[in-house]
Amino acid sequence: MLNFIKVILFLIVVVGIGVYFFVQSPEIFKMPSFKSDTILKNILPKTSAPKSSYSPSYSPTFPAVPAPTISGEQTVPDYLIPSGFNRGQLSPYFGKINISASYAYNYINPSEIKLSSSLSNNEKVNITGWRIKTNYGEIIIPQAINVYDPSWLSLQEDIILSTNNYVNIYLSINPINKNFRLNKCMGYLQNDYIFFPSLPQNCPPSSRSEISYLSGKCQSYILSLWGCKVPDEDSGSFYFSVGGSSREEVECRAFLDTINQNGCFQKHRWDNDFLSNEWRLWIRQHILDSQHDRVLLFDKQGLLVDEYIY
Repeated sequence: MLNFIKVILFLIVVVGIGVYFFVQSPEIFKMPSFKSDTILKNILPKTSAPKSSYSPSYSPTFPAVPAPTISGEQTVPDYLIPSGFNRGQLSPYFGKINISASYAYNYINPSEIKLSSSLSNNEKVNITGWRIKTNYGEIIIPQAINVYDPSWLSLQEDIILSTNNYVNIYLSINPINKNFRLNKCMGYLQNDYIFFPSLPQNCPPSSRSEISYLSGKCQSYILSLWGCKVPDEDSGSFYFSVGGSSREEVECRAFLDTINQNGCFQKHRWDNDFLSNEWRLWIRQHILDSQHDRVLLFDKQGLLVDEYIY
């Protein structure tokens, strides 16, 4: 009986100690947690997925993008295609370079064929070698001088047109046998050669500030030289009268010697507006009918650029 009581007391003490520790330090009785995937990673061998040896027996194809057409055939309405031609015979410059013509009965106002451009900005086209055909014959557009140098050293080259440029082709005689692009100073040539039609007389005049150091009489004479007129050097002229040795006469004569095409070229060659938009060509071949004609313009590939009927 005594032993039984001892056992009961022992169990009570043990349970009491356990309760005490459970209340004071509950973490002692928590079981450690394990993640299933961590356990599996540590247990299972590490393997990598096998690489597929499959390769497709074909590669996907996509429809080809058609190259952009440079021809005007896609945008030209049917009613604008000249009679006797189809879309495949139209030039990429159809509608961009226009032709017109006028027949004349005398050499003072010669027969004329005119080309005008309506190109887009920064667009250029070489028209040398293009062909103009009428019911009477045909001509080939030649080269011309782009920047005419009075020293006669300028060479003729292919004519490159940009937007708003135009070409006047005169079926007549050229007194200097050179085709050229007009510029600010070209009008001075009319003093030495006879051009039909006359060259523009819009040469830049001398400014008052430029001649203010000269005598009043000299200034008045210079300001009287309108257009592209040069000083008259004949005896009895003002130019002849200032041939003395005084400072005023020497200065006046020196300035008068610069009023010509060469002096104008040296002074204005690099002006932004020095070159004109107009080219002038002379071809001694009469291909226009005096009453009615059909004028066709073809590019170097023989494609139709424009048509004019009168």
